[in-house]
Amino acid sequence: MGDLRPGNGGGMPPDDGAYPDLPDLPPEWGTIVIPDDPAELAAEADEVRRELRRQAWRNRLRALVGLGPRRGNAPSLGVPLVIMSVAVVTTLLSLFVVTWDHGRATTTPVGPDAALEQTAVPLSAVTLTDAAGSRVRLGDVLPALLLMVEDCDCDELIGDIAASAPKLITVVPVSAEPACAVDTGKNVRCLADPAGVVTGRFPKPADVAPSLAVDPTPSPSASMMADEASPAPSTPPAPPPVAVAVPVDGKGVAHEPIVVTSVQDLGAALKTLAESD
Repeated sequence: MGDLRPGNGGGMPPDDGAYPDLPDLPPEWGTIVIPDDPAELAAEADEVRRELRRQAWRNRLRALVGLGPRRGNAPSLGVPLVIMSVAVVTTLLSLFVVTWDHGRATTTPVGPDAALEQTAVPLSAVTLTDAAGSRVRLGDVLPALLLMVEDCDCDELIGDIAASAPKLITVVPVSAEPACAVDTGKNVRCLADPAGVVTGRFPKPADVAPSLAVDPTPSPSASMMADEASPAPSTPPAPPPVAVAVPVDGKGVAHEPIVVTSVQDLGAALKTLAESD
């Protein structure tokens, strides 16, 4: 049988059957055995085909993102794609959270038409602000006793009511500006309602105060007795502070408004509110 290696002059190979000018195979390859039946290499052939298909899929993926085919020991594209995907998802989540929070912050209308827009909104869903500017949802402080104290010097009255209220009932003075700079007790939350969302639903203290004002002119008999006892006072007595209280149970149901000049006016209402809770 002739030697197919070109350039050997048609002569016989060396005695040992090897060509001295061929490089040696890498030692890590081990002993290479060439089987007589090519079917014995079917498993290795399938593995090579799978690897070629994987490489073709990777090349198509790289082409989609504008990269050329992977060559040699070039780094894999998997890690950069994972990093890019995480960055995109994180950005989208951040935008969603910011948009959602902004939507919540603008839930309560402001401006001259705010009261009209929230007329049908349940009291438990109304959101007002405290002295620090924090938003307070009325549903989070129920059951509560809402006190309409606009234009009322009611600090002492508020303190008396808070001291007499049952433990689980929150006293909530409401006016255009917070009635107190800081809450005067653990069960007191002074809230601002500049748009009249809450106060516009109930009688104002100024509407009921004239009927409760103290008559500065004493009766004739009282006047004569005062003349005999001491000189007449130079100034008339000050009218009592007047507030309008609205008991609201834990379900957000408002009860009948009550005109309040002292804590004694709320005894029955506070008891009923505590029992309903």
